[in-house]
Amino acid sequence: MLWNILYAADHSGLQSHYWHEISIPANSHFDRYDNLLLIMITQRRLRHLLLLVEYGHFGRAAAALNISQPALTKSIQALEAELGVMLLDRKRGAVVLTAFGELVVQRSRTLLNAEEDLLREISLLAGLEMGSLRVALGPYPSVISGYPAMARLLARRPKITVAVRVAGWREVAHQVAAREVDLGLAELSGVQADDQFATEVVGQHHGRIFCRPGHPILASGRAALPALLEFPWMASQIPERIAAGLPRSLGRAGKIDALTGDFIPAVTIDVPMQIADLLAGSDTLALASLALMERDLDAGKVAVVPTSKIAFQASYGFIYLKDRSLTPAALAYMEEVRAVEAEIVRREAALAARYGDRL
Repeated sequence: MLWNILYAADHSGLQSHYWHEISIPANSHFDRYDNLLLIMITQRRLRHLLLLVEYGHFGRAAAALNISQPALTKSIQALEAELGVMLLDRKRGAVVLTAFGELVVQRSRTLLNAEEDLLREISLLAGLEMGSLRVALGPYPSVISGYPAMARLLARRPKITVAVRVAGWREVAHQVAAREVDLGLAELSGVQADDQFATEVVGQHHGRIFCRPGHPILASGRAALPALLEFPWMASQIPERIAAGLPRSLGRAGKIDALTGDFIPAVTIDVPMQIADLLAGSDTLALASLALMERDLDAGKVAVVPTSKIAFQASYGFIYLKDRSLTPAALAYMEEVRAVEAEIVRREAALAARYGDRL
């Protein structure tokens, strides 16, 4: 049997067409020619199968693909017909792979990742991927430099296509590892020791305690940690490297996660925004940086709590895969982040001098 296959791919504006002629005997076995057969299978059907396995449910997978459930069912059936084997065990009710299905899923992931990386490398060499960027940001760096740097990039390159996600720092690393994004900007705890990642520290900021004007903690002068723990704390989830310096008894401030060692504030916010509004009318204390709270400080909406022998250091940076080239757009964005961070360092030094008597 002679197969004539037209394989077409379109990635980031780069369209490539490849013709393959592959001779396979009519009585051939699947396991002898599985690599060749996978080349002939449409990319769309393979991705349908992988997403179905990920969601474990036809309805949810179809919704994620933005197609109807019958269309997804027909796609999987067509895939099985092309291969001549059953990929799903339909007798069990749930999405359960057969031995053939497990083989196809395993080989498909490798094949599709390799194909995506190849086309991506070609587009980089041809200079055709300047117009796209996918980035995942941790909660704190998103508002400090992540979004401001993106605004600068878009101002300089208005035709660029951008996808920005905000997630916890562990999820940011996961998205980078899964190639869902080109670049991460997040807390580096646990990432720097992972050989698959390359990292670069870009943000280091001293954390301060803030409260509403007239808060009772301001009447006691310079507050020690035990006094601060008498009030609820507000912040994003704080990594174990910082939480390890807190006492075992945290009072009303929050708790330590038994699984991760992270500090979970009594008032946990995904993204540190609108902090002054959340502090108004309550005795909650917020953990943030001077740069983050600059406008609210100047407007008199919040006050810095003078503290004694307390140091919180935010530290975050870029996360990307060592074996995957960064796009020109990602490199341009990294330059913007570095520039924003350098400006923030200068601003925080000026703010520390201005509010020095209250720190």
